[in-house]
Amino acid sequence: MVWTIIISAIIILFTIIIFSKVKIYIDYQHNQDDDLLDAKVTFWGMRIYTFSAPVIKIDDDSASLIVEEEQKIAGIESKKALPVTPELLQHYFRWLKDFLDHVVGLHKIVRKFLKKVRVNSFTWHTDIGVGDAAHTAQLAGAIWGVKGNIIGLVGNYMRMKFMPKLTIDPHFQAMVSHTYLSCMFSFRIGHAIVAGLMLLKHWRRRPKMSKTNSVEKNM
Repeated sequence: MVWTIIISAIIILFTIIIFSKVKIYIDYQHNQDDDLLDAKVTFWGMRIYTFSAPVIKIDDDSASLIVEEEQKIAGIESKKALPVTPELLQHYFRWLKDFLDHVVGLHKIVRKFLKKVRVNSFTWHTDIGVGDAAHTAQLAGAIWGVKGNIIGLVGNYMRMKFMPKLTIDPHFQAMVSHTYLSCMFSFRIGHAIVAGLMLLKHWRRRPKMSKTNSVEKNM
């Protein structure tokens, strides 16, 4: 009897978790030379992960981008300065290419999962000015095109619950560079679990690299 109650409680709890939603909030601000990126993940109204990169600057000595970030996972906070070098980017691109090459049907899996993701809010405001009216107008038109393409891509892959708020304020007689982006996404835990299991299944079925190919790559 006791075991039946415990098992039933576990099944009910697991079912509730599967159908519960995770919400991701992203805020990005750019003001002249200052940048701020904030992200947080909430579950059942509780913050389970926060990320903040208040300082993004270029190191003249190493020609790398320095990102000073703060993370908090389940109440444990950590701070570090991450140098983003060309070598680091090359390493990640190489890893990503290997991942894309070996996971069969990756695009189908990701697309199926993204169709379950809801865009609950999307606000993107830009102030732009280069000191010349004609060039500012051209630049504003180009930015409108970029924003339209990005929103079209997001709407094609995800479910947009509300119309995005996009604005551009051109400053024809001043040098201005300011951007504010705020968005919120949500998805159910169950959909993420299914997508993760499918990725794991396809990764295990990836073609094994022969010794000949391995030797050729090392040469």
